[in-house]
Amino acid sequence: MKQPHKKMSSKAKPHLDDLLPYLMNRLIARMNQNLAEALRERGFTFQDWRVLAVLAAHEGANLTELAEATVIPQPSVSRLVANLTRRGYIERQNGATDSRVVHLHITAKGRGIYNKMLPLAVKEYRAATKGFSAKEYDQLRESLLRMMKNRKVSLLPSRK
Repeated sequence: MKQPHKKMSSKAKPHLDDLLPYLMNRLIARMNQNLAEALRERGFTFQDWRVLAVLAAHEGANLTELAEATVIPQPSVSRLVANLTRRGYIERQNGATDSRVVHLHITAKGRGIYNKMLPLAVKEYRAATKGFSAKEYDQLRESLLRMMKNRKVSLLPSRK
């Protein structure tokens, strides 16, 4: 049975199950675990997915932007990028005005792999939003974006 949402007063002692970050973390952990398992069966890691997904959407991101968008520490992102570059999924390009800045681009081979990974991710998020109306989905997305804005979490700009 659904319980109506109760806004917590500033003096109320919250129960763990009332805390949105806890609920979101539990959900995201399960979704990521499920996706990681599906990717592993196909010879890829969850981190491969994160990097390729961000570069597919934000062509030309630099390492700092990629680390922020993937929520992976920069040293780990550097190793992932080196590995994905060796495998031919990513290419590195020095900046036009500053050669110290490296822009990353997904290759045709990388995009092909990403296009095989994408349905796995879509299947997972659709399972989580099963039964949502379009309005409920839009409201959830807008609420999450507002929470991100409140906490000064930004999305990468599109360079396309």
